[in-house]
Amino acid sequence: MDKIQKSDYHEIRRKANEILEMFTELKVNLHTTSYLYILLSNTIKNFSQENTPFEMFDALYVNRLYDAIMFIHKSNNKKKYLKDITKGTLDFQDRKHSHAKNILFELELAHRISIKFEDVKLDEPDIVVKFADGDVGIACKKVTSNNNLEKQLSKGVKQIKLNGFLFGIVAINIDNLTPEGSILKQDTVKMALDKLHDLNMGFIKKNERHFLKYLKESRLIAVIIHSSVVADIPSASPRFNNLSQTTMWTMKGLEEKLKDKVGLFKVLESTS
Repeated sequence: MDKIQKSDYHEIRRKANEILEMFTELKVNLHTTSYLYILLSNTIKNFSQENTPFEMFDALYVNRLYDAIMFIHKSNNKKKYLKDITKGTLDFQDRKHSHAKNILFELELAHRISIKFEDVKLDEPDIVVKFADGDVGIACKKVTSNNNLEKQLSKGVKQIKLNGFLFGIVAINIDNLTPEGSILKQDTVKMALDKLHDLNMGFIKKNERHFLKYLKESRLIAVIIHSSVVADIPSASPRFNNLSQTTMWTMKGLEEKLKDKVGLFKVLESTS
């Protein structure tokens, strides 16, 4: 869970500056009219000890973007990834299709996985987790509606099949299935996280037949469902937070070796 305290304003400004400096360092153009440039510039200029809720939201966005974008430093193709996040809006409240947000999901998930696993790379299909006995490939997909899930699953299966992985996982981001322009308001953080868990589980139950259809004939044996929101918790300090929830679905009847290996990824189900 990302929290922004009033005393953090120097840290938030530092993060915004670091992101801008990365564009300069890698000689990637960030247009001054882009959402990302305006967000970073406004945060550097306006975020202080006396801030409005809207400035708090901007700071939360910067905090969320920072770890993901900094993960680009671990890539052998830094410039490509930095260019990719300029191709479309990064506004989390905007539900339009955006290549930039697709890439951001890959970066966010790679960063999250790297906290739990030692050797994580940005590589085909999207993320590769290396183990002594073989690599696990993760294809990342961001769905804009329930209607385009099958198309995304099909793409993920093809990406995994092209490589000799021990097994594959499809990671699906469902942020776009939350109401546009909304903030999740709950009495406690636990209640907010429970809401996200319910959202993930509802998506799994509704689409399990699709998972079975596309995964059983391939080496894909698990699906990760990920959702993130800005939450308003009046009783919490600070009141506004970034919250995310990850839920896994796995194929039944796996051989013990695969069951043990995919079980390692259950650590990603911890909330934040």
